[in-house]
Amino acid sequence: MRNSRAATTVAAALLLASVGLTTGTSAQANTPASGQGPVEYRVHDALARAQTLDAVGLDIVKRQGDDLFVVGDETTGAELSQLGFRTEVSKRYPAATWASPRLAPGAAPQDETYDGGYHTVNAHYANLTAAATAHPDLATVVDYGQSWLKQQGRGGYDLKAICITKKVSGDCALNPNSTKPRFLLQAQIHAREIATGELAYKYVNYLVSGYGTDSTVTNLLNTTEIWVVPIVNPDGVNIVQRGGNNPVLHRKNADFTSADLSRCGDSAGSQPGVDNNRNFGYHWQSNTSKCDQTTSTSNGSADSEPENKALEQLWSQLFGDHRADGASDKPDASARGTALMLHSYAGIIILPWEYSNTVHTPSDTQFRAMGKAMSAFSGYPYGQAGDLLYNAAGGSDDYAYGKLGIASFTIELEGPGACDGFTPSYSCVNSTFWPYMVKTFNYLASKAPSPYN
Repeated sequence: MRNSRAATTVAAALLLASVGLTTGTSAQANTPASGQGPVEYRVHDALARAQTLDAVGLDIVKRQGDDLFVVGDETTGAELSQLGFRTEVSKRYPAATWASPRLAPGAAPQDETYDGGYHTVNAHYANLTAAATAHPDLATVVDYGQSWLKQQGRGGYDLKAICITKKVSGDCALNPNSTKPRFLLQAQIHAREIATGELAYKYVNYLVSGYGTDSTVTNLLNTTEIWVVPIVNPDGVNIVQRGGNNPVLHRKNADFTSADLSRCGDSAGSQPGVDNNRNFGYHWQSNTSKCDQTTSTSNGSADSEPENKALEQLWSQLFGDHRADGASDKPDASARGTALMLHSYAGIIILPWEYSNTVHTPSDTQFRAMGKAMSAFSGYPYGQAGDLLYNAAGGSDDYAYGKLGIASFTIELEGPGACDGFTPSYSCVNSTFWPYMVKTFNYLASKAPSPYN
């Protein structure tokens, strides 16, 4: 899988396209992909050996009973068999077309979409600007850093967040001593998980349009700052969206400098880049296998990626530091604020610690109470990552809670039929995910004043 030669030419095309990425709307990556698209395998009776699959770099995406689902390429089935697993193909993704999304004549960037309606990075950013322009009493856009490519002077993107509240003096400042408590929602740290970014897009518009007419929104914005980062990893998302109606299943960022592109594929089981959600510096674990989905560093250390450093700084500026770093240290009495990290597609609610399910946080009782409340909206099971799927070190919620004391959760989306997978039908955002996720967002926002009491 990680040595697939069939994908080599595609990987080279991906790298060349990424070197030339710009934040403009007319990307020039039209090289057709060769070979087959990614394959999802059902791996029978694999739960007890989940860490074995993760350790060799296989891409575990969800669980049903004791079976795990792994995404890879045409060679992955043989690799799984060599490891002693019994498998079957459960889904085939189409090969990426490498056709960039194009603006219709006269259309604004806010209208640019791919794969049936998903908004591009430019469209997300245009939507943030439009929200703040139309509602200056409610919304402020903040640039909080730069992507890897932007830092290299090779195109790329600024990193953007939006603060939404009924503004009074001092609101939406990058200062932890805010009058109002804060809820942070962030999406698409894994670029291919496209429904997560779309839910963030919808939540921004729901908030700014609902103030004064929707009592839930009005009450929240009168008392709480809601911060949304719709796309944590914009360089990676620009690789994904270049697939057009067959999005490229790129998970990681665009820091390809240390990868051997003759070995890495273009998506699914093998690709260059760094997994931002394994790169945070709390109980970080080194994985320098450059083609693995969970490559955790580009330089041998945690926090190697600019997207991670920028997020950590943003969290510190918004929430302050209310917890010593030890496993048993409780957040102090003044700790407040909540955060939710959106992923797909396992259909679970994950609470810290993710790095090990044999250790519980000192806030475990409160985390499980909030997990149970969120489960009532979605029906997703809740618990630590190793109880539900597999342990994963270096993640965003472990850092946010472990370093700063923020009450942080990860939710993995999942839906039936066409709503399953990394690229669910666009209609699923409204019909399936939104009705219960908006309740989840609002619930966690309501817990921001006192999450541990």
